[in-house]
Amino acid sequence: MCGIFGLITKKQDVPVARLIREGLQRLEYRGYDSAGVALVNDGNIELHKEKGKIVDINKNGALDNLKGNFGVGHTRWATHGPPTAANSHPHMDCKGEIAVVHNGIIENFQELRRKLTERGHEFKSETDTEVIPHLIEERIAEGDDLKTAVMNAVKVLEGAFGIVVCHAHTPDYMVVARRESPLTIGITPGETTYCGSDIPAFLPLTRNAYILDDDEIAILKPGEVDIFTLDGERVERDYITVQWSIDAAEKGGYDYFMHKELHEVPQKVREQVRMPQENIDAFARTIMEAEHVYITAAGTAFYACLAGKFQVTRFGKIYIQAILCSEFRDALEDAIPENSVVIAVSQSGETADTVEAVRYAREKFNAKVCSVVNVVGSSLTRYSDHVIITTAGPEIAVASQKAYNTQVTALTMVALRIAELKGYLDKEEVQKYKQAALKVADVCDEIIENEDHIKILAEKYAKKPNFYFLARGVSLAAACEGALKLKEISYNHAEAYAAGESKHGPIALVEDGFPIVFIAPPDSTYDRLIGNVMEMKARGGIILSVVSKDDEKIKELSDDIIPIPHDDDPYIIRLSAVMYVFPLQILAYFAAVHNGFDPDKPRNLAKSVTVK
Repeated sequence: MCGIFGLITKKQDVPVARLIREGLQRLEYRGYDSAGVALVNDGNIELHKEKGKIVDINKNGALDNLKGNFGVGHTRWATHGPPTAANSHPHMDCKGEIAVVHNGIIENFQELRRKLTERGHEFKSETDTEVIPHLIEERIAEGDDLKTAVMNAVKVLEGAFGIVVCHAHTPDYMVVARRESPLTIGITPGETTYCGSDIPAFLPLTRNAYILDDDEIAILKPGEVDIFTLDGERVERDYITVQWSIDAAEKGGYDYFMHKELHEVPQKVREQVRMPQENIDAFARTIMEAEHVYITAAGTAFYACLAGKFQVTRFGKIYIQAILCSEFRDALEDAIPENSVVIAVSQSGETADTVEAVRYAREKFNAKVCSVVNVVGSSLTRYSDHVIITTAGPEIAVASQKAYNTQVTALTMVALRIAELKGYLDKEEVQKYKQAALKVADVCDEIIENEDHIKILAEKYAKKPNFYFLARGVSLAAACEGALKLKEISYNHAEAYAAGESKHGPIALVEDGFPIVFIAPPDSTYDRLIGNVMEMKARGGIILSVVSKDDEKIKELSDDIIPIPHDDDPYIIRLSAVMYVFPLQILAYFAAVHNGFDPDKPRNLAKSVTVK
């Protein structure tokens, strides 16, 4: 989940170091505990790396002032070894002639490090990455050119890697390689070539991109890209044109990316409702034809799974088993039946546990895979039979919001299509639900217009150390997502429960002043939820309820409410999952800001978790 950005260009007077530093800052959602840049400059490598955020490291131009014609940078999320200058990337060989940055995990690094040490190599860090430049160093000493040395070195690596390699005495190209970790290449043909662990790194510079497959390497020259397999076979591939707006990778006047991205949610939901019908059909029919259906993800995406699973069961009458991807293999060891489908949901499409889950199901049990992903060409898309690409676009804030809401919307559209194909809903009713989904986006617009009310509530509750989030039915997903957001970015301890379960243990902690957030749309769960509100209120709990603007019963029992401005329309109410979670994401954002935290970069977290 580290960030990588590099470039090589034939343009003169280009501020290479500054461009690399700016590209890294666009990737800090992938890690920000340390950073470094290495440039090739007239037969030498200029290197600077430190612990801390890029803005602090570069305070006196330490990164921007590096000299060189091409190079690479790295922003780290620590795995092997704590955040220190020595453990930060790039890493070098013994001679200081090879610089390597790496995203992923080298599983056999201890064995490799022991053997390299026995052969006289000296190591300066605790990282797994540092074995790579030493392996390349040995191959070059044996007569390999840089391309062949990298190719042979990575063949002995076990695990996941996206790497970029620069050599002080190879002035005309650098080498990239990947396996199970993201790596993309950007190009301005005939002029400049870029590499990054995610497209936003180079999005302001070019929208032309190559997506590398596993076990491929590429030679990057100025404005040229040559792709090969690890066996040296040339791969012919055209670049794609990224459709994301360049503005999506910039703050655009907002203090934080998260606030900007929250404001983009309504339009992204509209775009998701209008996604191509053929994408929905292939997805829906595959699920319908299966005898067993599983849905898996991690973190926020898993809560989108819970909402999507509920909608598919409600509308399509198909039972889906939801399993956290990190538990998928253990929970289903040798137990996935024939004719099974796995639905995988991921923002990045690179989450290691999710990718491992679908590979396990596909390779061992021949299960089909349908994925909901936000990144074209990501690892998950390659293991999938059918893919829905969400309309979220670049999501820079670590805590997801656009992705979650578009994931839930996409799964809801699939659920409606299944219901139509199975005859549970006619075409006219499905159209009414689609119109209702567009109205949900309008409701989210109104919530944004009135976000100052949520801000006031956030500031009122922000210092509370503990929270419960309680709900029933499809709203349980909103409770889980709301609690997670508050936990992730404001660092309040928050737990979500099915409201009916709250009296089986959690209620023991409720005393005067304990805040409980209820998610209470006027659906079939409403009357039962009132009893849970009363139970908590009777024990001194402070009640903050997310309710319809026309609600009277729960409003009367609550200390504060967040009103959701939707009509008393059964079609809209059955699509409450997005509009009732959206204000909770906004609440968490304002709580984090009030508490003095950076909501874009929560501590210890990164956007795309590429370790298991």
